[in-house]
Amino acid sequence: MYMIVKHTHLTIIALTFIFFIINFVLILKGSDKANNKLLKIGPHILYALFICTFIYLVIENPLNLYPFINGWGSSKLAGFVLYVLSITLALKWAKKTAWRIIGLISAVFWLFMTARLGFADHIKIKGMSEETHAFIELTQTSLAAIC
Repeated sequence: MYMIVKHTHLTIIALTFIFFIINFVLILKGSDKANNKLLKIGPHILYALFICTFIYLVIENPLNLYPFINGWGSSKLAGFVLYVLSITLALKWAKKTAWRIIGLISAVFWLFMTARLGFADHIKIKGMSEETHAFIELTQTSLAAIC
């Protein structure tokens, strides 16, 4: 069951990114299709499913990597929050194209940094590496700058 939920979790992440890119392109073109009900509601449904799978994965965590207890789990959670904030910047908050592109770049950056941390097998075996510590410090610095 754990692997099914894990793969569902990863699929949901991919779908949120696809919805984001489609919405981003439509907004840049100034298309009325950006107001499509599916494009407005779909990401929220996916985020709700993402949170449900996240909670299940934390509860059934075979590696005992929990948010707020160790740096790995907290960095994953912070990466997701910054990813969603970047999407919000690109799609809602930004009014100029330059800021929208900055939001796009930021969302892609946080998605890949969080994914890279998630697939770091060496963390699961020997503890955190230098790269992981650097990512954790970057995340903490970013959060401190935002707050």
